[in-house]
Amino acid sequence: MEAQHNLARVLRVVDSGQRVGITRRKKLVAKIIPVEESVEFPDFVGRARKIWGPSWPGSSSTALLDESRGER
Repeated sequence: MEAQHNLARVLRVVDSGQRVGITRRKKLVAKIIPVEESVEFPDFVGRARKIWGPSWPGSSSTALLDESRGER
């Protein structure tokens, strides 16, 4: 089934508990999986606190983002 033209159908299939692979030129490039099977992200904040303690020695993400954007 082509996801590009049948997204609603693809989502119904995934909603029923099945996984769907997305290919480009016969090569698997993505998988759509039901929410229950989603991968949990690691606790990045917890890891950073274990390494550096309660205070972060570097810049905040907001400061880094502002710096990367420059004077726009």
